Amino acid sequence: MDAQRLAGIYRSALLSRRFEERLLKLSMEGFLPPMLHPGAGHEIGQLAAIEALRPDDPIIYSHRGLAYMVGRGVPLAAMLCDISGRFGGTNNGKGGIMHVVDTARGIYGESGTLGGGLVVATGMAMALKKKKSSSIVAHFFGDGGSNRGTFHESLNWAAVLKLPVLFICENNGWAVSVPTSASTAVEDIADRAAGYGIPGHVVDGCDAEAVYKVMQEAADRARSGLGPSLIEIKMVRLLGHYATDPQAYREGFDAGTLSDPLTAFAAGLIASDVLSDAAIQALEAEIAAEIDAAVAVAKAAAPLPAELAYTDLYA
Repeated sequence: MDAQRLAGIYRSALLSRRFEERLLKLSMEGFLPPMLHPGAGHEIGQLAAIEALRPDDPIIYSHRGLAYMVGRGVPLAAMLCDISGRFGGTNNGKGGIMHVVDTARGIYGESGTLGGGLVVATGMAMALKKKKSSSIVAHFFGDGGSNRGTFHESLNWAAVLKLPVLFICENNGWAVSVPTSASTAVEDIADRAAGYGIPGHVVDGCDAEAVYKVMQEAADRARSGLGPSLIEIKMVRLLGHYATDPQAYREGFDAGTLSDPLTAFAAGLIASDVLSDAAIQALEAEIAAEIDAAVAVAKAAAPLPAELAYTDLYA
């Protein structure tokens, strides 16, 4: 990736991190429901993967974090309005943090059930193939989702039909409170790809260029009609499963001992003269102002009246 792409990924990752921090504060203040699943630590891997896609490639995302939406340019105020149940959201104030949908930007939300997105992504890929579209579907899911029956069904069928879909497993080592080592028979989930006759790749989620390269090659393969790939991005989960998770299950856990991929990425950009300390400080100020403006818009928006709860249920 060139310097412009790298700097863009960093800006989006920083925006996602700071926006998420503000959402946590707004949850504690009672303005937002405490349903956020923090993505801190996942941002670099998520955004580098998205950078390798085309704007018209549909994304079905995991429930962890905001970088998917930030990376595709969904307005912060629209996300806040959806989460807070106010007019002005991309889903008329009904999306919530895990179901922000912005089809104009290729964001198709997340399944309401663990592993459900795998089936939806496969169905979307069937539709794209039938339409002879050059777009591909990218589905992000967690290591816990890889142990659901829908994982086998979806990868098998996608492989049989050579569907244009990328299955991207964000493996942070934890399925809620269960360590992957206690729930999964293989060390690398990507090894399962061999059972379906498709490529499997393991890549470090802290290495933006490596993620981009693997994703780009898999995307080119899918567009050429050769079918799906399984990409496992090894992630770092810096925070709990949800906003107020005490993480008692992480015995002896000290967040300070974890290496923050965002900090490491910034250090690498400074060392390679892509960004400077001054440029990063300017970004921090710019992003803070952007978030403040979005919060002001959301707080000024009118809440949805209860009688609208049953509208928009059917097309």
